[in-house]
Amino acid sequence: MSRSASRPTLAFTFSRSEKMVGRKIGDEFVLVPLAGRGVDLDSILNLNRVAAFVWEELDGETTGERVVDKVVSRFDVDRERAAADYLELVGKLALLGAVLRSRRSGR
Repeated sequence: MSRSASRPTLAFTFSRSEKMVGRKIGDEFVLVPLAGRGVDLDSILNLNRVAAFVWEELDGETTGERVVDKVVSRFDVDRERAAADYLELVGKLALLGAVLRSRRSGR
């Protein structure tokens, strides 16, 4: 999804970009962007446990609708809040190039 592309919806599917690596380090989950042969240390992102869970679910096959269902069943959050937070997160990750909208995405 490019910066000029439409805003994500729950019908879209996203996959993790090969330009970003997610790792659990101690009690933290971080996303590290790969830049050429090295790492852009200024762009490391710390994710909370819900965001880390969402990151792991972005497989290019699972719609946002289904990811939100999984978040609601696993964490103490209502569906409306989970959906809003999901859309905000994938929107930010898409702008950073950390996720890509799958070709199999809905409208």
